[in-house]
Amino acid sequence: MVQLATMNKSPDHMTVVFMGDSITEGQYVHHSLRWAEIVSSRIKRRFAAQIDPDRQYHYVRGVSGETTRQGLERFPRDVQQLRPDVMTLQFGLNDCNCWDTDLGLPRVSPPAYRANLAEMIERARRFGAKHIILSTNHATLRLRPLACGRTLEEQRLEYNDIVRALAREAGVTLFDIARPFEALDQAALAEMLLPEPDVLHLSAKGHGKYAEAIYALVERAVADLL
Repeated sequence: MVQLATMNKSPDHMTVVFMGDSITEGQYVHHSLRWAEIVSSRIKRRFAAQIDPDRQYHYVRGVSGETTRQGLERFPRDVQQLRPDVMTLQFGLNDCNCWDTDLGLPRVSPPAYRANLAEMIERARRFGAKHIILSTNHATLRLRPLACGRTLEEQRLEYNDIVRALAREAGVTLFDIARPFEALDQAALAEMLLPEPDVLHLSAKGHGKYAEAIYALVERAVADLL
């Protein structure tokens, strides 16, 4: 159980939580090259004069293979007890996937996906988050039909629209990483992803592009609180 004394941060503390699935975790890439680690390091350096780096707390809470349903189950442990000032929130590539064992149903339906994200946002705010950055999901090269008859890319586009609508309705910051990735041609996109048969998870170069895109939003959020 978290003691109240540890939950009441003094003004010179800053806690940032990166919450999501394997894209947030940085699966298959060295930890120093993962986008959340890159952003954390840059934020610590950027605000070192205002907050001692040892009093900046950055937690990566990405778990490979998870859907929003599973993320919501661990939310009390991985987010609420940390009481973040800033949270990034990224899920969807597992939610929209359709497995043969589910007879073509998505792992999480579109309405449930929206509801799960909305509850995470509500819970984060209740536990003190002043800035929440909600992410769409980047383009992949998963172009083979799934059990539902659609490709993962077709599914991803639908779920990204849910994220965009929810960001507007909930009044959180939208990080639309899908746009710059979708603008790439197939060869350039392939460089951002791990090679076949993966072509979904970010490569080291993809993590760099992701970090560069989201950093400005995280920096702005932290600066606002200072």
